[in-house]
Amino acid sequence: MTFAEIMEKGGILMYPIFLCSIISLAALFERLWALRRSRVTPSLELYLHIAQNGTREAMLAEAQKRDDFLSQLMRQVLSDDAAADTARMTGIHAKRLGGSIYRWVTIPGVMATISPLLGLLGTVFGMIKIFTRFSDMGGNPLVLASGIWEALLTTAAGLSVAIPSLIVYRYVLYRADRAAGEIEFATERLLAYLDKK
Repeated sequence: MTFAEIMEKGGILMYPIFLCSIISLAALFERLWALRRSRVTPSLELYLHIAQNGTREAMLAEAQKRDDFLSQLMRQVLSDDAAADTARMTGIHAKRLGGSIYRWVTIPGVMATISPLLGLLGTVFGMIKIFTRFSDMGGNPLVLASGIWEALLTTAAGLSVAIPSLIVYRYVLYRADRAAGEIEFATERLLAYLDKK
């Protein structure tokens, strides 16, 4: 049986289930691109060198040239007027940066929840259709036998989307947590050098 035949026999709810799979994949690829290594903390060694040998102003000038997450955080922290309490200000700015790191992370989890429910709904609609035909045809058991497997297609499709979507959700969440941890660690190291000065 081809993909087109499965979609046709499964009914109209196969299309939103298929859409759920596309959305999960899109969220995965978007987060893999957004949280790649060169976007998180690629300039840590350079900042450590500046922190050991330079000033806050030199570090701020370097941060303004770059667009990775660590540079964004350093730019906000170092240009803040309340520089006396850098640890507190770093926490405040890190929360704002967290929105960029965790963007779209929950989308695959939502798809993992919705797709089996859509599959179950499709199966219920299919069973209603089967029993309507069954009663119209005078209780012919062949109608039941041929119709039940078609009705169960949507449940199978929903679960086939939900399981990988859940895996994608956990993986994307892991990547976001790891990126946030790397940025926090890098920022604490840099600020420790600056505080010594």
